[in-house]
Amino acid sequence: TCSIALVKSPRFLIVISTASPLLNSVMEEKMTRISEVLLGSLSPFELMAGKLLGVIGVSIVLSALYLSGAYAFAVYHGYGDAVTAAQIVWFVVYLILAMLIYGSLFIAIGAAATDLKDAQALMTPCMLLFMSPIFIWMPVLRAPGSTMAIVASLVPFATPVLMTLRMALSPAPTVWQIALGFVLATATSAFFVWAGGRVFR
Repeated sequence: TCSIALVKSPRFLIVISTASPLLNSVMEEKMTRISEVLLGSLSPFELMAGKLLGVIGVSIVLSALYLSGAYAFAVYHGYGDAVTAAQIVWFVVYLILAMLIYGSLFIAIGAAATDLKDAQALMTPCMLLFMSPIFIWMPVLRAPGSTMAIVASLVPFATPVLMTLRMALSPAPTVWQIALGFVLATATSAFFVWAGGRVFR
């Protein structure tokens, strides 16, 4: 239970509270013409990547606070052995991956939107993608080695949540599944950063 709890709502809270402000930041720079000054000294891709890396730093600090408190709580109640160091490391790795994917998506939406109304319309499908792993959480929990669980955990938008969940269950995902999910998710985030930079320019 403690292992599975590490991959539940706190990750969603960290991602949504740190990645969503990227959309407002990009739109504000567009509307106030600050972007024109910034693009004089660096490329659009570098600008977007810098924003994304900054937000990842904030999310790492928040996750460190959360993990410290959660582990202390588990130890206090005698469940410290249920949380392994490997699970904590993978939690942080996939948190960073989630920030890359959803942060880059918010950046692309901010670059494409011209006002707040357009941004809200574009945010709806984004939030559906963000919430999609919750809809298949229980089937994956019951059968983590099934074909559906394997395929779903390789979908880039669901990889950070479902792959970490499968790692806390038995049978655990194989090395090739972990590696493929990581590569696909990283490539997806790089594409969104590139696309956001192109639209922003």
